[in-house]
Amino acid sequence: MRTNGEELRQAIRRRPGMYIGDTYGYGLTRLAESLLLVGVIAGREGRVREISLSLGENGSCGVSFDGWPWPLPSGTSPIADVGRWLTFVNFDRDAEPRPGMPRGVIFPVPYVDLGLVNALASALEVTAWTGGQRWRQRFREGLPQGELHAVAPGAEPSASETGLHITFTPDATIFDPYSRFSVKWLKERLASFSAFHAGISWRLRDEVSGLEARYQRRRGLPDYCVELSDSSQPIHAPWSFEGQAGTTQVRLALQWGEAHGHGVKSWANLRECTLDGTHHDGLVLGLRKALRARMKARGTEQEVLSFTDASLLRHLTAVVELVVPDTVWYGPTQEQLANPEAKADVSQLVSAWVEQALASHPDLESRVLQLSGVPLS
Repeated sequence: MRTNGEELRQAIRRRPGMYIGDTYGYGLTRLAESLLLVGVIAGREGRVREISLSLGENGSCGVSFDGWPWPLPSGTSPIADVGRWLTFVNFDRDAEPRPGMPRGVIFPVPYVDLGLVNALASALEVTAWTGGQRWRQRFREGLPQGELHAVAPGAEPSASETGLHITFTPDATIFDPYSRFSVKWLKERLASFSAFHAGISWRLRDEVSGLEARYQRRRGLPDYCVELSDSSQPIHAPWSFEGQAGTTQVRLALQWGEAHGHGVKSWANLRECTLDGTHHDGLVLGLRKALRARMKARGTEQEVLSFTDASLLRHLTAVVELVVPDTVWYGPTQEQLANPEAKADVSQLVSAWVEQALASHPDLESRVLQLSGVPLS
């Protein structure tokens, strides 16, 4: 990792694939995703209620926030604050993240993702507004183009009193000219982001296809669980839990159905886990512990009964969000969570949650045990 801001900007432009994967649709979409994830963090902090993504016919991408996405130091100009991160000014790889400021999605270093987008843009424009005032500044290839300037009041009215809008055009000398942002991928990401925080609205507009979509879930993860489990003929409303064990924070919604379930869908530090990992092992172990505890409570003759992992998960739909201090990924594709502490932490929480839920729903307990592969006597 480069220790100087200008060195880092130049390194990103020389070898962009090293930072975003490639210079085709995948890399483009990761740039858009990194800005959207700022919105996820802002939603968690209660700083925004709506995040909008717009894909232009000219290949540009714009993201709007209806509030200021991170804490603004007293007396600091909003446009100057965001400009620091866009240009790597005073970049320090060892800096501690300011409270509420996104730590970094592509980089493990605080604040770098905003500068990454800027460094790979042939043009980037940022507009900030608060208290009836509005400012704008333009950048190119990660460098400011002229001074920031005020925009006439009322020239561009906004529904929010405070907000931020960033529009960037990927540099055509770096990215393949025939590649575009993946609308399918972005739709899926917005759909999952809407599950993380209840009531936050996510909007997507694609000028090429004419697509306009809005995603909002009133209850967050439980609503997403309902959607995923719809075809499984659910036997109960989703059970929802939230808590922390050790350094691992877990949010979980799950549901059993008469037909085959959707399985487990999960994220760690906002990134989807497509190949499971240690948290998945912890979930299975926690479910097993909870079911065995309920079997024991129902009679000693069932204490020795066993069941396979496949049968345990066959009728289950579960959505899990993890937050851990530092994410460890397994393999070059970084799709499988490999945090060793996650197994024990998730198992501890899940076993307690599910055991209590089953004990509180005796009318469902017998059927859940049967669907989980336990032959009841």
